[in-house]
Amino acid sequence: MVKRKNRVTDLKKQNVPNTSLYNSPKVTPGRPLQLPEPSLAQLQRLTDKTGIFEHSTGIHSDKKHGYCAEDLGRALVAVLMYARHYTHPATHRLVDIYLKHLKHAQLEDGRFHHRTSAEGKLSRQIASGDDFGRVLWGLGYAVAYPLNDQMEALARQLFDRALLHIATSNIQTYSKATAYSVLGLHYYLKRYPKSSHAERILKGLADFMLYIYEENSSDDWCWFEDSVTYDNAKLPHCLLAAYETTGQQKYLDPARQSLDFLISVNFPDGQMMQVVGNRGWYQKGKECPRFDQQPIDAAGMVQVCAAAYRIFTLAKYKDKMISAFQWFLGYNTLGLSLYDASSGGSRDGLGPDGVNSNQGAESSIMYLIANLTVWETCGMTKQTDINQP
Repeated sequence: MVKRKNRVTDLKKQNVPNTSLYNSPKVTPGRPLQLPEPSLAQLQRLTDKTGIFEHSTGIHSDKKHGYCAEDLGRALVAVLMYARHYTHPATHRLVDIYLKHLKHAQLEDGRFHHRTSAEGKLSRQIASGDDFGRVLWGLGYAVAYPLNDQMEALARQLFDRALLHIATSNIQTYSKATAYSVLGLHYYLKRYPKSSHAERILKGLADFMLYIYEENSSDDWCWFEDSVTYDNAKLPHCLLAAYETTGQQKYLDPARQSLDFLISVNFPDGQMMQVVGNRGWYQKGKECPRFDQQPIDAAGMVQVCAAAYRIFTLAKYKDKMISAFQWFLGYNTLGLSLYDASSGGSRDGLGPDGVNSNQGAESSIMYLIANLTVWETCGMTKQTDINQP
């Protein structure tokens, strides 16, 4: 049985503007739109006693591809976010499975075997780039918001060992890995704010992000690189997290400038989110492709806009947060819903001819994180109607 931990909050008291939620093409104008209640169902369906399977066929796990470490990191964030608001009998089991898998996969130098077969055989491929950063993000969140002392101790053990890799690696070769590592350190420091070692690493990584922003940005291209590719929102998000952790103002202007640029790219009409497509990505000076669109980018936009709203208290960021979430519900280029109410998960992507009907780990995890982020930001604790214009 699922129990909510908090009372319902009246959205009218949260000053959610009437324009915050736009009509999905399949929603009748003038009628209230319901935000889906967060569900663990698809994550439970993809998880067995070893981990969460990376791929699916439809809603069911495709076991031949096994598990990957970055999905375990993401899943930790999703389940622990859920557990902060709900009491559910599955949360302890899921977190325990994900942490134990990461313990099994971690090397002495702090890195992780990236893949594990369905039979439990560790691959030779090592998570050392973006995938490593996503694991660190999940472990940091588990340190900040553990379900019990034993889980916190294990998450901290794995996190501290992973810091050894950051200290001796070239992780800054990968901008997304650097950004995710900053986010992981941000959460770790919520639990251990006096860890000068962790804070020093966070500042070093965040300062590197400032450096690449200054090197690559211009008046008409406020971005960290010469292309806008995949999982983009984590780059400005990490600077916002660095500011929240350190209080240093130097992170704020680049964070806001780059986020506003990313919003202009992803909301070309000012309202509906049109995710940067993966068929060539958006190269500086070239046309921005609009397919295929992936859930991780919409979810990342939800998260970074929520963080920006928390810091700057500007309504436009809350507005874009909810519009980005609406991408999952059908307010997108094709007017098709990626969210599956029957499974609680998200379909894997939006192509020019329709949706990818599979509901793998990345898509469903990131949808759940986005769903919970909207609820947290708007102060909601149950399914709530928001009137549309």
